[in-house]
Amino acid sequence: MIPTFSDRGTTAGARAFRRGLWSTIALLGVVAFGAGLLTLTQGPQLRSITLDETSSIRSAGEITLRSDRALASVPQTSIRINPAIPFTVTQKDLDLRLILDEPLLAGTDYEIEIDGVEPASLGASGSWATSFSTPSEGLAYLRAAGVDTELVRLVLDGSRPEVIYRAPGITSFAPVGAVFAVHRIWAGESLLELVEPSSGAVDRMALGPDVIVTGLANASWGTSLIIKLDRKVEGKPEKGILALVDTLGSRTPEIVLGPDGDSLGVGKVAVSSVSGNIIVWLRDSSLVLFEPLTQTVIPLGSAAELWGFNSSGTSVIFVDALGTIALDVATRVETRIPVGQLEGYSVFHQLTTLSPQGLSYQRVLFPSVVGGPDFSLVTEGDAEGFHRHLLGSLSTPESVGDLQLSPNGQYLAVEINPIATALGYPGLSDDLIRASTELVILDLAQDTVLLATPGFSFAW
Repeated sequence: MIPTFSDRGTTAGARAFRRGLWSTIALLGVVAFGAGLLTLTQGPQLRSITLDETSSIRSAGEITLRSDRALASVPQTSIRINPAIPFTVTQKDLDLRLILDEPLLAGTDYEIEIDGVEPASLGASGSWATSFSTPSEGLAYLRAAGVDTELVRLVLDGSRPEVIYRAPGITSFAPVGAVFAVHRIWAGESLLELVEPSSGAVDRMALGPDVIVTGLANASWGTSLIIKLDRKVEGKPEKGILALVDTLGSRTPEIVLGPDGDSLGVGKVAVSSVSGNIIVWLRDSSLVLFEPLTQTVIPLGSAAELWGFNSSGTSVIFVDALGTIALDVATRVETRIPVGQLEGYSVFHQLTTLSPQGLSYQRVLFPSVVGGPDFSLVTEGDAEGFHRHLLGSLSTPESVGDLQLSPNGQYLAVEINPIATALGYPGLSDDLIRASTELVILDLAQDTVLLATPGFSFAW
């Protein structure tokens, strides 16, 4: 007969094994009971928080909070985000998603608190508290350096500006992936170059003997640059036409063609680095949307002037016969910018952009009461057309150039030159712009001037 553990004749080792086995089972039972009891008494626990901090300061994103168990419905009123930002709530399985209506502030510490978090089944309720920080915003700009021009990158965290590239004749630039495209005109040549910031390596692009680049948009579309160029086709010159150049492809300019199959004669191009929208104002005053994926040109109407985009790049802002208008590119919904009033005086709209909160930021002309040039000012306007003076002297006329909001609407960058002309900033020579233009950055969240530094031709 083969002995078993129940036999009196089993060895001491076997009996020890049996006792150990039952002890382990009992211990596991106690642990399981304790864990279950703790789960019932402790309430749901926050296991993780997921957020793309970098993209969240450029466009509205979402925050995902993951629980250790399924949750009952969490009312939005029990959720607090500080600093406050509008959001909606959705739930699925273990995830609680906070869908943000606006981008987050850059360089900011956020706190999230949720009261009364209840499990879907039995158990106690609990409270959650977590925090995260967003990165600082940054921009690039040009500044004079003797006979040369420097391309400078600045992060708005108090750090010093970083010189990316220095060369004579830089007229414009565009970030494209991890590098910068730079357009230079020097010694009678029009040059298009790619600059790698970390190494300083420069790659000069050869676009062909009959191609002359005359303009570079300050934002790219993916890895493609949007340029204006002059060329000859079968000996016939074409001037100021729109083209794309893929920096990772053949680098052969791809000419954008209109519905009639002809190249587009361009007056101005606006490209959003946030949405990727490309709006072209043609020389015949037509306004069109260009979709690179389908090579489609879509008419949007006519315009007397193209100003650019709102901060998110979703609406194009231009001037038509009735005044300044913002057109949502996706829905085609129009929003009229009301005629402005500043301190009881009507102001003449010029360059205009809109924040995520719907406020307008404009370069306006304020009438001089003593004769001479009107005052060029920067103002903030509400939905009723009432303006608040932000920048620009009311005692000595100046010239205000470009102004752009950061994608989240937190900062406003403005070019200001102390020399006034009858035409304003466009009336200044290139030498005057290089020599005396100042780049001023307003922190709109704090209502203060963050910095003022020599510079011009900037891009967030």
